[in-house]
Amino acid sequence: MRERFAKEKAAGHMADAYLLVGAARARLRDNALACAAELLDAHQDVQQHADFTIFDPEEMGLKTGLKVEHIAYRKEGVPCLESSLRYRPSSGKFRAVVLLDADRMTADAHGALLKTTEEPPDDTVLFFTATELFALSPALRSRCRIWRVPRQDAADLERQAAAAGIEPDSWQRLLGACGSGEAVLELSNEDRQFLLDSWTKVEPWLGGQGSLESWCFLPEASNLAEQRRLGLLLLAAVRAWILAPRLEANGELLLFQGRWCRRIDEALARLSGQVTPALIFQDLAQIP
Repeated sequence: MRERFAKEKAAGHMADAYLLVGAARARLRDNALACAAELLDAHQDVQQHADFTIFDPEEMGLKTGLKVEHIAYRKEGVPCLESSLRYRPSSGKFRAVVLLDADRMTADAHGALLKTTEEPPDDTVLFFTATELFALSPALRSRCRIWRVPRQDAADLERQAAAAGIEPDSWQRLLGACGSGEAVLELSNEDRQFLLDSWTKVEPWLGGQGSLESWCFLPEASNLAEQRRLGLLLLAAVRAWILAPRLEANGELLLFQGRWCRRIDEALARLSGQVTPALIFQDLAQIP
């Protein structure tokens, strides 16, 4: 990615904003930092460069993504993208801003980002990352040059899974839930076990033998933010399991898949916003 960006920089064909999309958050972060380092000609740690700014929800303690105050100025003492764009570069020609997990932003933050990126400064290049492209609006995607970060080799990922103590059967089940090995390996041990436990309740329901209430309830957590995070993790996994290939695909199955994917998509959108998680799961569990 750094070599690719270096060629665009040398040719004078850089975009105002880049959106790096891939399965592994850590790899997306590394590639965004590498591109920023190339832009700023940083030979050491780019994060120490005077003209570099990063917005990393995890480092900021935001488990559910950036909020509107991190995009548009709302109050003193809160780092925000809008404030970082006010001044010209201090030590070179360019300024680099990396914003991670753009697909996990709140709806208000997403709206503020659209306004902020309408006319970015000429001397600034924005680098966004996302693991779910569909979670970003077409308007925002249209303002970015989208680059896809290739996935790691499957055999290498399996070796990493074995080293992490993940059993082959569990690995396959988690792959079905997360969509990629990189995403599975980025989960904590607790989150992996949470998904595996959830599968034991979802599987009978998918086979027409279990009840919706067996899995469709708000996960237990220490606070609201953690409830929301686990709820997003669960519903995204259920959606993936619903769409998993089955030997006897038929019209009835396709109807079931389409109906429930739409319902879960709506629930995921509401859960990413400000709606109380308990209300979302309550509504979902009442659907016939």
